[in-house]
Amino acid sequence: MNDTTINLNNLGGLAFSYSVLCERKFWLFENQIQFENTNENVKIGKEIEDNYYLRENKNIRIEGANIDFFKDGIVYEVKKSSRSKEFAVLQIKYYLYLLSKKGVQDASGVLKIPEERVTEKVELTDEDIVKIEEQLEKAKNILNKPIPKVERKKICSKCAYYEFCFVEE
Repeated sequence: MNDTTINLNNLGGLAFSYSVLCERKFWLFENQIQFENTNENVKIGKEIEDNYYLRENKNIRIEGANIDFFKDGIVYEVKKSSRSKEFAVLQIKYYLYLLSKKGVQDASGVLKIPEERVTEKVELTDEDIVKIEEQLEKAKNILNKPIPKVERKKICSKCAYYEFCFVEE
């Protein structure tokens, strides 16, 4: 892949968080090698998304991102557990960043974890913007290279790509 084929303007929030979480997962996901539809954890998350906040206008698209729902200037992200909370917060900050690039400067975010009764407010700071832009550059570099090597992490056992990455073990 050469640099001109990379269009990060359509990078979704999930893919952005994958770029921080695991380079290999990000590379696979962005190259259309996706196993989310067969993963039990992803199915549970989708069920929670489908069964909560039924009155809200869901799945708002901005660029390549898919915001769970947006109401009264607030970006809401709904997750099944707080296990990967830091990545959910990062995802919300990325959505706020995308909105700011579109001229929406006063939006804020909220992380909702209904099964745990968690609601957490999320703001985008100038420091976050710098980190997001640095990560976008890293993401571009990841996609310009061959598939990254397997790197075992704590989160691997719950990952939709686990069997793909560790098939030989």
